[in-house]
Amino acid sequence: MEWLETIRLWNQTPVKVLDIRHFTMKPGERLSSYSLPSSGFLFANQGEARLMLDEIETSAAKFQVLHGEKGASLNIWCLNQPFEYYLILYKPVQERAGQSSFEREDRMALFRQNYAFQALYPLPLISLVEQMNQQWSNRNELDKLQVNGLFYQFVHEHFRQLQMKEIKISEPDLATQIAQYIQEHFQKPIAMETMAKRFHYSTHYLVKVFKRKYGCSPIEYVVQTRINRAKSLLADTDASIREVAENVGYTNFYYFSRLFKKQTGETPTQFKMHSLVSKSSTNTNFTLKSFIAPRSGQRYIGNNDNHYQHDAWRVDDMNVSFKPAFAVTLLFSLTLLLAACSGASDVAKPIETRSYTDALGRQMEIPVQPKRAVVITYGGYLLPLGLKPVGVNQEILDLYPEKMADVASIGKGTGNIEAISALEPDLIILSDFHDKATFEQYQKIAPTIAVAWGGDPDVVNTLRTFGDIMNRKTEAESWIAKFEKKLQGIREQTHIPIKADTTAISFIIHKGEVLLGGEGGTLGKLIYQDFGFQMPEQFKPYADGGTALSMEALVHRPADYFFTQMTDQELKQTMQLFSEPVYQTIPAVKNNHIINVSRDKWNNGPYLVDEAVDSLIEQISQIQP
Repeated sequence: MEWLETIRLWNQTPVKVLDIRHFTMKPGERLSSYSLPSSGFLFANQGEARLMLDEIETSAAKFQVLHGEKGASLNIWCLNQPFEYYLILYKPVQERAGQSSFEREDRMALFRQNYAFQALYPLPLISLVEQMNQQWSNRNELDKLQVNGLFYQFVHEHFRQLQMKEIKISEPDLATQIAQYIQEHFQKPIAMETMAKRFHYSTHYLVKVFKRKYGCSPIEYVVQTRINRAKSLLADTDASIREVAENVGYTNFYYFSRLFKKQTGETPTQFKMHSLVSKSSTNTNFTLKSFIAPRSGQRYIGNNDNHYQHDAWRVDDMNVSFKPAFAVTLLFSLTLLLAACSGASDVAKPIETRSYTDALGRQMEIPVQPKRAVVITYGGYLLPLGLKPVGVNQEILDLYPEKMADVASIGKGTGNIEAISALEPDLIILSDFHDKATFEQYQKIAPTIAVAWGGDPDVVNTLRTFGDIMNRKTEAESWIAKFEKKLQGIREQTHIPIKADTTAISFIIHKGEVLLGGEGGTLGKLIYQDFGFQMPEQFKPYADGGTALSMEALVHRPADYFFTQMTDQELKQTMQLFSEPVYQTIPAVKNNHIINVSRDKWNNGPYLVDEAVDSLIEQISQIQP
């Protein structure tokens, strides 16, 4: 049957839902010659029955969808199992003035079609029908309004499957149906017993079938689906971490945080901060670029998923649209290449390489002496080595306007692939928290290696890593020795008039949540090791950093000093918040013991970390007992 005209009619004619009924028949029970009071749909949810609607008869009733006109005769014979079905009654609203009675009759005739089919994908229909029935039973006007919206979704889905039936798409297997059910219901509690009842199989059989296709159990797939959705929300929205947890089906925030870290290797807070680093956007209020504390253990991208192959870059591999400037650069490069090849004596020397294992555990060949490195986020780490990158992201250029005046911008965030390609890099360096697609994309241009990110990086170890990558270990150790000497001088000369049990915490406030810093990282070591502050006992379970707490935690778990990494605008808003009476009881707020150094200083290279330490010492020296 051609459905195009019927679908067009549904688009042009409003309808009104009249009633939604839910029935369960016992084995042997019969419904005889029931005349439909209006047009309607019958959806057979489960059980066994033989259905007849006027001249249309079905022998296998499971997941059958029937449509009947007003007055159509419905007969149902329940067989060996209880039979459950829904009846959705509606009527089209004739409101077109100016149409003749013949035109209106022709149009309404399309609503009087009787037909039946078995749904290929029953789960979307089941979900919509159950929601409609639940809202309709509430009997208030607002819920009925929602029923009308759900009804149109049901009509759309049933037409979509009708068209699929006509082009003979094969029925999805059981494992695929389970996966679809999980994708549609992951925000709600899902148990194996629920799925066993839904699909009419034992839990053992469902697990066996599902694992054979997907390599994991259905419940493991639920967790993966929820965590993947959480990662998307954390990276692409401004939702708070607690809101994200609830959105993906976890009411216990701390359980969600532990599960997220187990699955990804980092806490939701650390993941969100890493995502903010990679975004190319203008900072807004309380939108952060980095985080305070280092993370430990497994990295965000698991090693087993990242055995990328190093392929030479080809134009047809790049999924981009060439811009005129890039085309000119490419043409000029090809011209130079042809000119070089025309001279018999001008044979290019092969680039000497060595094996290197990056932060993701991937082993690859990189130049022994990289000459044209594009560095994302970490560009400042090349400066103490006596080097400059050939290109960096714009955010780093803004922090080093003089020292990188002659360095090319690749754009914001992870950069523009055309701009990076045009620079002809021999090495690309970026943080290990970027996704697999980013690494694969850049790997086509040049060897691409990951460097461990710790939020507030340990500047010493990070610089050592770059000294190794760039074959400048001597220069790296020279700067580190000077920095360590400076810190030793601070330990010996800086006297902070605090009591032995004085407490302090480091944090950032983001969308009403306290993103707690840990004991590691450059700032954490200075606070707790060099200056002698104590982390409050109630915060020690989060000493590794990366935990999000409510604002109430600052009040109920007070500290004597706050160390923050706010921008000027964020600090101003935070101080306005702290002026409220509820926060004036906190010792750090009441005594104005709030020490702030912008995170731009801590997270973007040794020279800026050096400045951050100076700023911190200056503020510390002004502490009054």
